[in-house]
This record gives sequence, structure tokens and C-alpha cells, in this order.
Amino acid sequence: MKKSISLITIALILSFTLTGFDLSAQESFKIVRGKQDTVYTAQHFIVGVAPAGSLITVNGTPAKQYKTGSFGAELKLVQGDNTVNVNVLTGGKESTETFNVFFKLPVAQPAITDTVPFSGKVVVTKEGAYLNYGVGQDRLGGAKGNYIAEGIRMELLDSAQALYKVRLSENSYAFIPKFLVNHEPAGTKPPFSLTSSWSVSNAGNTDVVRVALEKRLPYTFFKEMEPNRIVIDIHGAACNSNWITQYLNLKMVDYVDYDQIAPDVFRVYIYLRDEFCWGYKVDYSGTSLVVTIKHTPAPAYKGALAGLTIGVDAGHGGPTSHGAVSPSGVREKDLNLAMTYMLKAELEKRGAKVVLSRPDDNDVAMSQRIKIFENANVDMMVSVHCNAGGNPLRPMGTSTYYKHIEYRELAKTVLERLVELDVNNFGLIGNFNFSLNSPTYWPNILVETMFMSSLPDEELISDPMFQRMMMNKTVKGLEDYMKKVKTSLKRGSKR
Repeated sequence: MKKSISLITIALILSFTLTGFDLSAQESFKIVRGKQDTVYTAQHFIVGVAPAGSLITVNGTPAKQYKTGSFGAELKLVQGDNTVNVNVLTGGKESTETFNVFFKLPVAQPAITDTVPFSGKVVVTKEGAYLNYGVGQDRLGGAKGNYIAEGIRMELLDSAQALYKVRLSENSYAFIPKFLVNHEPAGTKPPFSLTSSWSVSNAGNTDVVRVALEKRLPYTFFKEMEPNRIVIDIHGAACNSNWITQYLNLKMVDYVDYDQIAPDVFRVYIYLRDEFCWGYKVDYSGTSLVVTIKHTPAPAYKGALAGLTIGVDAGHGGPTSHGAVSPSGVREKDLNLAMTYMLKAELEKRGAKVVLSRPDDNDVAMSQRIKIFENANVDMMVSVHCNAGGNPLRPMGTSTYYKHIEYRELAKTVLERLVELDVNNFGLIGNFNFSLNSPTYWPNILVETMFMSSLPDEELISDPMFQRMMMNKTVKGLEDYMKKVKTSLKRGSKR
């Protein structure tokens, strides 16, 4: 008897294992989700189960049924009563269930306010705003920190000439040009926010890090080389980030991390895979801080310029911006424009696409030049100028300039080629406060070819043949840079 029971049991187990549970034996269906009396969102889901192989409609629209017998549908509710009709047809037998769901808009909860009203003054940023480190000035303006999104409120602490001193967080402040902010009504408070969930995703040509906040907060950021990471401080934020979703198809971002470095400063770390950075931008979408990091472009894997889009800028221009003028009357703006066309021709020979910020003798504002390059989504940018100053009887030479440390190698590599022309090495100049060196969204350098004020330099740079040689060396430097990028990618692939 025991053996018979064992055999029957084994047979049943094998039958269940091989064929699965037979849902078609069910004679009815049931709704397992979606029959609430009252809901507070327009998006509503109906989930049920019915005999496998049934034909199911929800409010007349076919619903997908899975092999398990489960089915589901999504509804868009209108305010008030919503009738839901679920019809199931199984083997010629029809079953119907009808019910009502009431959609009610949620009642706004009163905001929690402090018992002590804020008595200070608050300003809010306009489009194109940027932060300065201090009140110092020179011919290029004060030392700039980073661009900052519009719509960010900060407490006004003091006024210094054309700048306001503003509070970023309890123990941090910066300066901002007065024309780049508006004043908020009396009683407006500076913002504070908890951080929420993150996501790190591949958006096609960029990786995007998104940190959810309750309000737009001021931020500062910088790039480090070792370790290879972007660091962003969100001022006025405290951590409440309990999960970070990171997808597996990321190209530039290796991983992310964070630290609460002060009670009201939340620091974001974005570690990068590739040694060379091709640009990044920090901005807001709504109240979420969004960091967009460009992928390494395909031509970099070949070490070539072909396929790159390169912005080329001719310094100065127009009736009021001549730049330097040499002792013999040669105008810098004319030399700059001539050399950019030489540079353009050489780049196009190598298969690059070139975008000019100033194709003729016009005075184009710096902000507009940046917009031109941004709209063209350039991969890198070179600005061409001539220098001035110093001893007029001495050869002064050539130099290249960068602001952000991640673009130092580009400036250095081009300078190494320029000094092959047996001209004086005037230097590799970093942290340069030139407007076109300020963007972080593409590698950029300024090439100061020669000194207009130096008689020996003037003789050289006035010669179109020498101008062409300088532009050829600039292109050689860009090619050398791409080879360095290619080598670094090979090293990275072996890790």
C-alpha cells in the first residue's frame, strides 16, 4: 500500500513539473488589483487572473494574457467616477465584472514653515550666470568659478562694486555679477533640500547622472585627474539618497559615490572610465541636478581628426574690436581671421568638420560664440589670437592657454608643436580667465600665435607663409593629441 501511494505521489509530482499548473481548469476569473473605491492618480492598473487562453478586454480594449493566466491593463482615469468593465471569454463562456473607481485629486498639504521669519535678502540667478571666487579684477574680469543654472536662490550677504557676495551654504560664499541676478520679494527664504534617489543612464552620446532634489540649490564643481573623477558640491543639501540606480550600458561613467562633507553640503563623485575627458555640463532639469558627460567620440579610437566637429574661433572682429595693432599698423583681428581659414582648410583636409564662430569681420559677443559651438555640438575648440605687451625689441614668442585642468594636455601638446618653428616658448598658461576657455562641455584651448607688439614677432606673423606654418603646427598638435587619446583607450581596454 505504501509503495502504491509513493508511486502515485511521484507521478503527480512529475506531471506538475513537466506540464505546470493547469490554469485552464479554472472555471472563473478574479480581479486581484485595481478595484479601489477612491484613487489619487490618473494612471491606474487593472490586474487579474483567468483561465489560460481566454480572450480578455478591459473597457473594450484587448488585454494581454500571460501563460500563467494573469492579465493586466493600464487606464487613464478622469476626475470623478470611472466605470471599469472587464470581460473574459473562455471556450465560448463569457464572464463579466463591472466596478467603479473614483479619481480624486489629492489635497495639497500645508507647507511646514519656520516659526521665525527670514529677514535677509535673497537673489535669484538669470540665464548665463556664473560665480566668481573673489572681488579681484583684471582686464579679463575677476577669477571665475563655474557657470550656474538660472532660478537658483541665494542669500545676499554684501555688495562690492559690480558684484554681490552670496551665501552658498553655512560656511561657503561666492561672488556673482549684479546683472546676472534678480531680487526676490522680502521674506523669501534661501532654499534647503534633502537629496532623493539617483539614476545614472546612457542617453546615446552621453552618460547622464540625475540627482533628485526638492529645490534648485547652488553648486560648485571641478575635475580631478587622479583619481579620474568629477566632483560636485551641492550647497544647502542633506543626504536622503537611499538608492542609486546605475545601468550596465554606461560608456564614460565607471561608478558614482557621495559624501556629506558638511551638514549642508552634499558632495557627488562621478568616476570616469576613459583617461581623457570630452566634456561635461552641470545643470538643472526641474529641481533635479543633471550632470551630462560626453562619450569619447568614435574617431578617438582611431587616433584621427576625421569625423570630429571642431570649433574654430577668430579673436576680436568688427568695427570696435580690433585687438592689438602692430607698430606697422597690422590689425590683430585681420590676422586672426586669415589664420582661422588656414586652420579650417587643414582640418578639412583631414576629414574634420569645422564650425567658425566668426566667418567674417563681425564683432560676435563671447556668449554668442559659445552658443554657436554649443548648438553645433563641437568635439573640441581652438581660439586663435595674437598677443601684445613686453619689450618691443625682443622676440616674445608663442603660447597656449587653458582654464580647466582636464584640457591642459591638449594645450601642452599643441604648444610642443608650435615651438618647433624655432620661436620663443612664452609658456603653457593654465587657469586662464578667457571666456572661451570657461566652458567644460568640450576640450578647448587658446592659441596666442605671436606678439603684435614685438618687432621680431611682427615680422614673422605678418608673413602669410609663416601664418600657414603656425596653423599647420596647430593641426599637428591636435593629431598628436588624438594619438595620445587612442593610446590611453588601448591601455584602458587591457585593464
